[in-house]
Amino acid sequence: MMINKNAVLTIAKKEFSDKLYDPSFIILMSIFMVTLFVYSQSSNNFNEVVRIIGVFFPLIGIALGYDAIIREKNSKSLNVLLTHPVFRDNIVTGKFLGISITLFLVVFLSLMIIVASDFLISGKIAQFESLLRLLIFGLFTFLYLLIFASFGLFTSIRCKTEIESLTWGVVIWINMCFVLGPTIIMLTSIITGQSMFDMTDKFFSTGSLLFNISPIHHFAEVTVGNLDLSYGSFNIQRDVHGFLDTQYSISYLIGHYWQNTIILLVLPVVLIVASYISFLREDI
Repeated sequence: MMINKNAVLTIAKKEFSDKLYDPSFIILMSIFMVTLFVYSQSSNNFNEVVRIIGVFFPLIGIALGYDAIIREKNSKSLNVLLTHPVFRDNIVTGKFLGISITLFLVVFLSLMIIVASDFLISGKIAQFESLLRLLIFGLFTFLYLLIFASFGLFTSIRCKTEIESLTWGVVIWINMCFVLGPTIIMLTSIITGQSMFDMTDKFFSTGSLLFNISPIHHFAEVTVGNLDLSYGSFNIQRDVHGFLDTQYSISYLIGHYWQNTIILLVLPVVLIVASYISFLREDI
């Protein structure tokens, strides 16, 4: 793999600019930011704010990635780009970097809205410890949303049309974030032969194990200590309420949630590697 830094940065800047001035993305961003602000003002439970981010914000990640390569293919600009001394891995790297920068901006704006809402409600400036925990929350939010953006980039390489790529992204979002809870409950009932109303340790331990298949489970655990955030789920609250729980030191929480952290770090890498391999084998 040969990385041309100038080519990567040029592609990243173009991708960032394209998204920043894309009317459909601006509208989507505005809707989500206004929703987050209103919900932050009206909800006294921060877990509900985290749920809004965890369940609905992955759509922003998908929107950033689903047309990254397909758009270039359909406009024939990819063929022109490949006639220059730019390798395919540089294109994927540049696209991913541009998407990541845009996503970082989304997360930063979200944190600013949360801080502003807290100030408007309490009239007090947040303490350093609270701001530090909020920054850690922002880091995990970025990694979590990056998983969906990376998946969008992967489907933009594998699929033939933008609609097909977007459809795959929406299907994954619905299954991983929105209806995961009821699906896990159904699978757990089939495996154990029990109902959730039986409240047995076997049922809940099996369900907890199955929840590991979804990124939202790991995001929920490291942020607020919930088993899941999707609607109709167990919604079991752990004793340790994630990195937002100031009762525990950051070093203790790192030791407690190291597995969840590694998974949130590894999943985007796996999807990007898959994108590299797929794009290198693509017949253009």
